[in-house]
Parts: sequence; C-alpha cells; structure tokens
Amino acid sequence: MEVIKSESKLALENVLGMKGGDGESSYAKSSSVQLNMVQATKPILERAIYENMRLTSNVGGVFRVADFGCGTGENTLVVVNTIVNAVQRSFEEHEIPEFEVYFIDLACNDFNSLFRMLPPHRPDHADVDNGGDKNTLAGRSYIAAAVCGSHFRRLVSRKSLHFCHSSTSLHWLSRVPESVQQRRSPRVYVSGDFEESVGAAYLQQFDKDFTAFLKARAEELVDGGCMFVSLPGRNEGTHMMEEQGICGFVARQIEYAFEELVNEGIVEKEKWESFKIPFFGPNSDEVESIVKKEGSFVLKFVKTLEGIYPYCMIDFERGEANMFGRLIANNYRAAFENIVETHLGCKRSTEELFSRIGKRASILIKEYLSKETKLVVAFLIKKGVHNNTY
Repeated sequence: MEVIKSESKLALENVLGMKGGDGESSYAKSSSVQLNMVQATKPILERAIYENMRLTSNVGGVFRVADFGCGTGENTLVVVNTIVNAVQRSFEEHEIPEFEVYFIDLACNDFNSLFRMLPPHRPDHADVDNGGDKNTLAGRSYIAAAVCGSHFRRLVSRKSLHFCHSSTSLHWLSRVPESVQQRRSPRVYVSGDFEESVGAAYLQQFDKDFTAFLKARAEELVDGGCMFVSLPGRNEGTHMMEEQGICGFVARQIEYAFEELVNEGIVEKEKWESFKIPFFGPNSDEVESIVKKEGSFVLKFVKTLEGIYPYCMIDFERGEANMFGRLIANNYRAAFENIVETHLGCKRSTEELFSRIGKRASILIKEYLSKETKLVVAFLIKKGVHNNTY
C-alpha cells in the first residue's frame, strides 16, 4: 500500500482504526456485520468459560479481562458483559471477585465514544439476568480502563490478566507484505490472478503477526489464564489463492469501485494498482500450527464456524434497494475510510469510491444476503511455568 511505502508500521497504526464518531457511517453505528459475528460466537465463548476456567488463588480478589481490538459501539459491550457474566457464574459458591476490564485498541480508536456508552459503575449491581446483551444496563459490575497500542506487542503488566479476548481484529495485519506492497496490480488482495508467492507472503505475515500477538499475551496472562479469539477465515484445507471467504468478497467490491473511478478518470490508475489491503483470512489448520509452534498455550479447541450470514435484512420491497446500498456503503466506510482516504489523499475521491460500492450493493442484494461468513474460533490456556499444562 502506498501509504506505508516509505513509512514504519507505526504509520499504518495511525490510519488503521475504525471510523469514529456517532454518524451513520461510524463504526459505532455501522458495525452490524461484526455484531452478528459476536452474537454467533457468544454461546461458544460462554461454554468455553464454563468448561475451562480454573478458579485459583492467582485471581487475588480482582479478575482482569482485556478485549484486544475493542473498537467502539455495542459490539464490545456485548463481549465484555458476556465474559464477566460467564465468569461470575463459574465461581459458583466461591466469593465473586471484583472485575477490571481493559478496552484495548490503536491510539486512533474512538475511546471517547466507547466510554460515553458505558453504563455507570455499580459493583453490587446484578446484571447477569440481562444476558449481557444490552448496553442499556442500569449498571456495570466492572471497572473500565482504556489502553492504547498495537496488540502485536505487550501492553499491560506481566502476569496481570486472567482472560483475553479478540474478535474480528486479528485478521488485520501489521503491514502489507513487503513483496506484495512493491507490486503494481489492480488486485488489492489475495487472488487467483496473483502468483503463488503472493498468497504465501500474506500467510507468512499473518504467521509473524499472530506469533507476536501470542508471545505478548503469554507475558500478560497469569499461568492458567484463558484466551478466546475469533476472526474471519476460510475452510480447512482451502487453498488460499482460491477462496478467502468474506475477506476476498470485500476486497473484490473495493476493486470494482476502484476500476470504475479509474475508467472515469477520477482516480489515477497508479493509485489503484498501489493499494493493497493489510488483512488475511486463515483457516483453522494455519491457526493451530502457529499456536503449537509458538508454544506458550494449550489449545483447547480451534474450529471453523459456518452458516453465518452477516447481512440480516432478508425481505426487500420496491424502493428498499437504495437503503440496502447505503447500509453496505456505511459498513465499508466504517472499516476502510481511514486507510482509503489516506491513500488517495482526496476526500471527494474517497466519497465516490464508497458511493460506487453502495450502488453496486443495491443491485446485488441477493448476492450479499446469500454471502456466508466463516469464522475461525479458538480457545487457549496459558501453560504453567514448570510444566506444559495449566
């Protein structure tokens, strides 16, 4: 991607955050796709906590949770309430500890909007009966704090966390692979039009980044601490050049929009050819291999969830196609506007690109509604100091 051609990874960190604010194209208002993914994994997360939490003396009266790549909006509140409520139930007859929650994301994340959404802190307020699904709770039973920085490095004190979580975040890479970044091609992501080496470069970068994430969390978690990760991916054994799930679908829509703007002379062809998206959709085999190679965690399970349809609007009557197009355009803007505008250096061109994405979506409603998302989910437990178990 040209935007980081001669700059450090830190430069990408400054533009990779989701769109802030509370407008209709903000991440807080246009992240329904990610919320659907959070809801799809909720029962798996709850069951994993019930079956695998080992409530030991290392809690010390305070149970600390960290949500990496928290973003802003309802999504992260649903996640945190789910975790806190499940852990509370896991204590059963034990004394329930206090809870501290670290909301962690890049410095460009809109933490102000997130913290304005938080209900008041009421440590004695029982919100368990609400199921953890609402951000309109009368109170929250945890102390909240924000931590800024890339989750590919250590961000909190050693052996201070008891539970880590990351949803729809780890597929974002720390950078576009250098060999891909130097190419000039209308393909903005892994594609069958690329050589085999391109897919290998993306996998290698994901391996490097995910390994760094695991090493950092291994330092921050107490022995026996747990971690749940969920990210868009693809089926086991699927060739990376043939199918990239929702990541590939999203990339193709951006490519089509770029092509229209280039053909109309609105955007220079070089701008299209030098734009590459820094994300990767792994399969469960690749995730398992990296976890085992890194060696700090017991992998309790890793699997691929299928049958998740991110766009829930099923029935459309005449005149609603444009509404659906706006919904999709806003969803793309929430995730990609910062990096696209930085790359193009022009707000008008950026607006045009997302407008074209919306217009195309309004024509292809059935294709969007039938698009299945695959999620790779994994539950890990930090190994003990003196053995390879927890």
